[in-house]
Parts: sequence; structure tokens; C-alpha cells
Amino acid sequence: MEKDFGLRFTEETYATKDDVKKALNISSIDSIWDKITQFRSFYTKQIELRNIERIPLSIVLPPKLTSKIVNLEKKLSKYLIKLSLGQVQNPQNISSLKQEAYLSILKEVSSNYEININDDSLLAIINQTLPTLPVEYLFLERYYLCLKYIETRSSGSFSPSVILSLYCKLRGVEFDPNELSQYYRKSDLLDKNDHIFIGKHYEAAPLDRIEEMIDSLCNFLNNSSLFSLAKASICYFYINYVKPFEYYNEEMALLMFKFVLAKEDFEQVPSLIKLEDLLSKSFSEQISYLSKESEMKLDLTYITNFLVDHLLNQFNEITSLVNDNDYSLVKEEVYQIDVENKTSKSNNSVNETIPEPSKVEIEGVSFKQSVSLPTMPTGLDEKDAFLVAQNLLEIYPSMKKGQAEFYSKHCTIGKYYTISQYKKEQNVAYETARTSMDNLVNLGFYKKEQIKNKFVYTPTINK
Repeated sequence: MEKDFGLRFTEETYATKDDVKKALNISSIDSIWDKITQFRSFYTKQIELRNIERIPLSIVLPPKLTSKIVNLEKKLSKYLIKLSLGQVQNPQNISSLKQEAYLSILKEVSSNYEININDDSLLAIINQTLPTLPVEYLFLERYYLCLKYIETRSSGSFSPSVILSLYCKLRGVEFDPNELSQYYRKSDLLDKNDHIFIGKHYEAAPLDRIEEMIDSLCNFLNNSSLFSLAKASICYFYINYVKPFEYYNEEMALLMFKFVLAKEDFEQVPSLIKLEDLLSKSFSEQISYLSKESEMKLDLTYITNFLVDHLLNQFNEITSLVNDNDYSLVKEEVYQIDVENKTSKSNNSVNETIPEPSKVEIEGVSFKQSVSLPTMPTGLDEKDAFLVAQNLLEIYPSMKKGQAEFYSKHCTIGKYYTISQYKKEQNVAYETARTSMDNLVNLGFYKKEQIKNKFVYTPTINK
């Protein structure tokens, strides 16, 4: 029975002492809890980090959690391979997928911070197409730049300088590697006299311990042999525990969770997974509870187990994105082939069954071809279009090269153009094509009209 309690409250669910009391409906479970902790001791590993009182922290890695971590890390690796192959074989498809992922993340961040912004503006932030950014959107841009920084800076080791440079990007301040101490928190969150008590909860590390503890965190991240997910989860806890910064400690904890995974050979994948819902109020109470349990029990399994489960759930969401994206690409290719085959077949059929008008001869009957067609407007030739595009770029600095090239070849009054045309001719993602066409509308080159369920664009007169 004692062993069963250990299995039940460690393997089936990694329960806190209060969880065990509620499950068993018993107020005093000291003897049962002793047996549970004894069972866990077989899987406990002391780590190279200490708490504020300089007591070593630990993590428990029982078979179920270990298996869950190993399987998830395999999935992350496979997804990285899929992205890497896609960037070679279908770079446009992967670019579109990343844009969707970042859009989802920024929508979550804007919701958490009650920033009123539409999808078009978020895409403009992602594509860097806004000439000037409203003040209220600056944090979203800084957060996005942090994600891109993590995506592209996955090599090397951790140091206080690396962590603080990321913090400066989030703050939007210039980073000086020679003045690291200026970026740490300057105000104490507790009365220093409170630090004399042993085994108590701390709101944050005292000021005189911050630099030392961040140095220890970097040493741990660089040298620990733990699973990547365990290291990332511990880093998340430790940033929130120390609170080394004046602002954005929770955000930095989450970004560092992604950064650790990126440096642990998962590269671009962590930046694309939407974990930003952890910054919302709906998770704050649960995270606070589990973090406190980890702190007081010196056992970081509570927060690690939660983060692994949450990452798995969110990872499934992004893998559905790539599957949908692949399906769309295949469907588009099949459709194009099918259309070509049908067209070819249709033409062959027509040629076989319908004789040319000049060859039709019926005795006593004469034929005269007579059709009614409107006057067909024509645009610029290739040479003139090139000159127009060059001039547009010099006159309108906010216009992109692709937009100028497309407009110069599609500026015929009376004609209507589509986003699909832009997408195909400029070889860009659909969202990029839509944003580009809308920018040409904003500049006054096109008028945007809706016909049933799609938009068309027609050149304006006297631009």
C-alpha cells in the first residue's frame, strides 16, 4: 500500500502534499507523505543551483516524466528537421507558416497587455512594413524582435551578458557590455531583516545576491547534463524566483525558457511555439502555487512537470499548422496539375471534334465571323515598366521593390488585379501579397473593391 501511494502520487500525478490530502480526504498525512518522499528519493537528482539561503535545489525524474520529456524532445527534433527541409524545398511555405505562428503569438501578447491592434498591423510589425510605429505598439515589436533574436542566436554558451542583452532588447534600451550591473534590479522587494529566517518564502532575491545567482544560473545552463526541457524549466523558475530585473521578470522567464531550448539544439522551433498564454491572468495563480511548492520543498519537479505538459499541448497546435500548410501546398499543386491536364485534354478534344471555321463547307451556305468585343486596354512594355518602378522607389520611400515592380506592370486603367496575381508573380506568401496590395491602396495607387467573397484592386486615375 505504501509503495502504491508513492506510485500513485508520483507517477500518475506529481502531487503536492495538499493534493494528497484532498485526494485521500485526510487532514493528517505525515506518515503517508514520508513514504511518498521516500519513493521519490530513488529518482531525485540534486542540481548545481542553490536557493537564496544557499541550500541545493533538486529535481525528481521518475520514469513517466522522463519518458514524457524524451518523447517531447524527439518531437521537437523531428519538427526542426521538417522545418529545415521545408526551407530548402518550399521556402515560401515555411515563411508563411512562421508568419502565422508569430501572428498567433503577438495576438496573445497584445491580448494579455490589452493592446488594441488588428491583424493587419500585427503583420506589418512582423514584416517590418510600417514606416513609423505607434507608441502603443512598441512593446509588441520589441517582443517580436526578442523572438527573432532567439531564433537566430542558438549557438554559443550562456553568460550574464547574453541574458542582459536579451533583456535590453525587451526594454528597448541600448546594451553596454561593460556596464552589466546597471541592468539589474535596484530596489529591494523585501525588508533585509526578513532574510534572517530560514525556510521561508521569498518574493525575490536580495539585491546583493542577484549577480551571484545569475552567474550560477549561467554555469548550470552551460554545464548541466539534465534533459533540455528540464534545464529550460528550471531556468524559467529561477528567473521568476530571483527576479533580477526591475521590469518584465515574467516575460524574461518565458523568453529564457525558449532561449535555453533554442541553444539546446532545437534552434528556431521554440520561438514559434505559442507559450505566451502563460503570461495571462488565467495561469498566474497556478504558476505561483507550483513555483512556491518548488521553492519551499526545494523540488523543481512541480513547475517542470507543468511546463512540459503545457509545452506539449502548445506544440501540438503548431504541428497542426505545418500539417495544414503542407496540405494546402499539395492541394494547390494537385489543383494546378489537374487544371492543366483538363485544359490540355479539353483542347485536344476540341481540336479533334471541331473543324476550323475556314474548313467548314456546307453547300449553299456561307459563313462570316462577326464578334462583338470591347476595346482592350494595354499597359506598359517591359522596358517602360522597369523605368516606372525605379522612379516609384525614389518618389515613395515606404514602397517596397516588389510593390513597385508589380504596380508598374499592372497599372492599366479599367483592369482589376488580385492578391493571387501578386503572390504568384512576386513569389511571396499570401499574407505578404495581401499586405503589399493594401499598402498600394494606402498610397493611393489602387482602389480596393469587394466582389462576392474576394477583393480586387483597380488602378486609380490621376495618381
